[in-house]
Amino acid sequence: MQPKEEQQGWLTFAQNSDTTNYVKLAYLLALSVKVTCKHNRFAIAVDKESQESITEKQRKVFDYIITVPRDKPFYNEWRALDITPFKETFKVECDMIIPRSVDHWWDGCRLQDVVLTTQVRNYKGNVSNSRYYRKLFDDNSLVNAYNGYMYYRYSRASANFFRNANMVYENFDIFRNRILIGCHYDKPDTDVVFGLVATQSETPCYIPLSYPTFTHMKGPINGWKPGMDWRDAVAWTLTDNFDLIVGGYAQQYPFHYYQKDFCTEELIERYEHRVFQST
Repeated sequence: MQPKEEQQGWLTFAQNSDTTNYVKLAYLLALSVKVTCKHNRFAIAVDKESQESITEKQRKVFDYIITVPRDKPFYNEWRALDITPFKETFKVECDMIIPRSVDHWWDGCRLQDVVLTTQVRNYKGNVSNSRYYRKLFDDNSLVNAYNGYMYYRYSRASANFFRNANMVYENFDIFRNRILIGCHYDKPDTDVVFGLVATQSETPCYIPLSYPTFTHMKGPINGWKPGMDWRDAVAWTLTDNFDLIVGGYAQQYPFHYYQKDFCTEELIERYEHRVFQST
């Protein structure tokens, strides 16, 4: 593992596809972290092709730009401990924004070496009991892992976790066909991989607190039909004070907007104005 340069910070993976500029999504995420959080050092992990798309303005916000091999989407996730420049890391999916400070989460997450999100919330802030996407987890008694937001620190236990995750990625066909009940994934799903590794871990990979968590805007989690665009169900706005209001509810948790075109130039420019004005 590479030596870690700083105590704590954020990491996201962004590998552009033919249809989505994930670097742009990561940029909005980083801007929102800079606006809301005191501990806001930010690293982006990109393949060489995606790195070439990073603009000078984006480079001012990304504190670290880390090059990883170009691989299938999410296959690089097992590298998260090795590549992070931080002794403690919040690893977050790039199609999120952080509407409120989560600085106090660092203290609680230190209860374990690896802490996964095991409960997500609807836009009203309530823990979702929907199991629409979780049948595989229930059938196999897996830790209810969500890769969208996690914590890990530089330690032997974390190294074992990500080493085991790599093993599952490389041998997913064996786990799919011989071990997991009712697994129909053609490719490894990171939630499933991390849930499987956490289930087999000797130490818990979650904490008995209300965090980490995040608001997940997929339809069934919010009581809507699968595949429904949440913007067709509720209105949203971002106030001058950068309060994100969705369906009349001020968002208190990391917001996984899921619909990639939510990340617009207009929204980015609003965050840019706040960040660059304060620098």
